[in-house]
This record gives sequence, C-alpha cells and structure tokens, in this order.
Amino acid sequence: MAVKITSCLSIFYFIFFTLHSPLYAQSLSPDAKVSLITIAPGSSVFEGSGFGHSSLWVYDPLNGISKNYNYGTFTFQTGNFLLKFVQGTLPYTLSVAPMEYVVPHYEAERRDMTEQVLNLSQNQKQRLYDFLENNALPENREYKYRFFFDNCSSRIRDVLQVACGDSLVYYNKPIDGEAKSFRQWMNEYLVHKPWEKFLMNLGIGLPSDAIATPQQEMYLPYNLMHHFDKATLGGRPLVRITQPLVTTNFSHREQPSQPWWLSPTMLFGLLTAFVVWKTQRQQKQAKISLIFDKVFFPIIGLAGWILFGLATATDHGVTEWNLHLLWALPLYFPLAFFLTGKKQAGWMQKFITLSLGLLIAYVLVVTVGSLFKGIFIGLPLEAWLLIFCLFYRLWFLRKRV
Repeated sequence: MAVKITSCLSIFYFIFFTLHSPLYAQSLSPDAKVSLITIAPGSSVFEGSGFGHSSLWVYDPLNGISKNYNYGTFTFQTGNFLLKFVQGTLPYTLSVAPMEYVVPHYEAERRDMTEQVLNLSQNQKQRLYDFLENNALPENREYKYRFFFDNCSSRIRDVLQVACGDSLVYYNKPIDGEAKSFRQWMNEYLVHKPWEKFLMNLGIGLPSDAIATPQQEMYLPYNLMHHFDKATLGGRPLVRITQPLVTTNFSHREQPSQPWWLSPTMLFGLLTAFVVWKTQRQQKQAKISLIFDKVFFPIIGLAGWILFGLATATDHGVTEWNLHLLWALPLYFPLAFFLTGKKQAGWMQKFITLSLGLLIAYVLVVTVGSLFKGIFIGLPLEAWLLIFCLFYRLWFLRKRV
C-alpha cells in the first residue's frame, strides 16, 4: 500500500523551482539517466559517515555530463566552525563533483556504493536536473542541517517529489514492517560502537523517542534506498535497475570501535562493584574518606552541564527535554567539593535528599513514559549502572555527612 506525499515543503519547492529555474540550464539528451547513489556506512559516527550517505548522479554521455549532487557537505573554513558545529548551526551545502572523482574516494575508504537508476520520464529528468543546478548556485546551496529531519537523504526524498509531483508515491508502511523511533533506527548502526552509542543516546532527548513515520525514516540512506525500491512513479516502479558501483566485501558498521573490555558496560560494571565494596567497607568505619565522592560527583556534574548546554544553548532539534538531567545534576559540580567527613550544614542534607528524589523521579518518569509510548525511553542502558552508583552512594552519605 502506498500514500501520496503532498507537503507544504514540496509546494514551496515547486513554486521556487518554477520562478527561479536558470534560463541557461542545459537540455539533457534522451540517453541521460538519473540515479540514487547509496554509500555504505564509514568508520566515523560523530562525523556522520557511520550512518551511510546518499547522493544523486546525473549522467548524460552525449552532453558530457556526469555530476554527483551531494547534500552532505560542510567546510572547515566556515567562520567559527567549532562553535557552530557544537551549537548545531553549521550550514550544510549542496555540492557538485564529477562522478569519476567520487567513486575512487569511497573505494579508497572501503565503502560499498549502490546505484539505483530511476525510471523517470524525459521531462522529469530535466526538471530534476534544472532544480539541482539551480539549488547548487552559491546563493541557494546552503541549508540548516538536522540529523533526523533534514539531511543528505531527506533532501533527496523531497527534491524528487518536486520533480515528479503527485505521480511519485512513496511506500506508506515501515520499511522493516515495524514502526521504530528515531533513536531505535539510529541505534541499529551503533551495535558495535559501544561508546558512540552510549554518548549519542545520553546527549539526545525525548524528541528522538518519537516514532518515525515511513517518510521520516528515510533520514537514513539505506532506508531511503529500500523505500525507493517500493515506491511507484505513475503506477510503475520508481527504480528501473539496481546495480553495484563499488563492492569491497568489507563493513565498517560491523567493526568494533573499542575492545570489549573498554566498553561502557564493562567499565561502569567495575565502577558499580567498587562503589558497593567501598560503601560497605565505610559503613563499618567511624571516620570516612570522601576523596572518591569529590571525584565521582563532579564528573557527573560536568556531564550534566554538557547535557544542559546541549538542551538549552544549541539548535540540533533533538537534544532538548533530556531526562538524564534528572540524575546527572549539573550542581554536583561544584557542590560536591563542599562535602566533609563532619556533619554538614542543613543545605547539603537538603541537596542530598533532593538528589535522591530526582533519581526516583527519573525512574518513575521512564517507567510511565515507556508504558505510555510502548517503547523503552531510558536509554542508554549503561546509564543505569551510574544511576545505581549515585543512589547507593547518596543513600549512604545521607546519614554520614
């Protein structure tokens, strides 16, 4: 079953295309073809290559055209690059490169490339080519990147809708047969990347737990490719031919990024065992050392400040409403430095009690929210080891300081 996608964005693009198509756009020959190119995931998750890549290839041998249109480009020469990258305001652009340069690049990175030749009419090819050429002009090529909502794959989905109009009908069911959240889709690419999975799940908030619609799940390149396989154009299949451009027999996605003994699960498991051992030992002592607490709690507090900054001072679109701020309290840094082995002032006792209350609130919110949404919203799982350490230690300190 399929559904027609008619959005305000598509209407805007259509009007923009109609009014601004360059008069000098080259006419494609009948031998021209337009293909979706899907590149396998690379080695770097944080740079984005770990989720794969999509581009469009316009090839017309009679006119000497072989252009790869790439919506996933940014430049390190952008002013205040690092600040904009952290804030989520770094502009991405549509870049154009000869295909003969693109293929060797991904071949050298050992990343498979798959071509899907699209079943477009001559008029649809021309409209798409004209739009891409206009979109690649310096005054038009920048856009506001959004990892889940507006990226190299979703742009292609929308641009093709502009060129084909209502004759293009995308598949209207989850491509895997089961609806998944944005976070769940993301985590499928992080199975062998434990620290990347932990940090990314820690940094994103409740918007990532929304169930992605069939159209939205096309934010991932492989999902886009599979949706193209099921899409129709004027009642016929959108994809005419699928063929490999590069085959490496290698998968970055399956390569562990760290050895198992350095994974968050292992390290936090050892930390949990140490906290239980130390706390049990100190329960028998009249005078206790708080050196561990003056290291552990400030580290959690610094992490909390980072999460707070991501939630309030950035524009990524998915880092707000982060429930982890209920347990990773920013105020642990610097308040933990005021802990002493003697009986504390009333405000410290109240702060410890408040911290315990917020830990319990986190557990309740995750439990109720997971039951309500039908998916577990308390990821990453490794964080629960830290939560246990915090609760166990705070419960002890509540009576001893």
